[in-house]
Amino acid sequence: MKFMDFCAGIGGGRLGLEVLGWKCLGYAEIDKSPETTYKLFLAIMKKTMEI
Repeated sequence: MKFMDFCAGIGGGRLGLEVLGWKCLGYAEIDKSPETTYKLFLAIMKKTMEI
């Protein structure tokens, strides 16, 4: 399944869906503070998955 992460916050909803095998096509977040955290969180998750 594929999804768009609207009102993304820091990515908790995305993480849950990706654990179930869903693929995120993109995200939207209006607030810059959570968006910064979202980007850092995803970078950390990608590095963790490579190990």
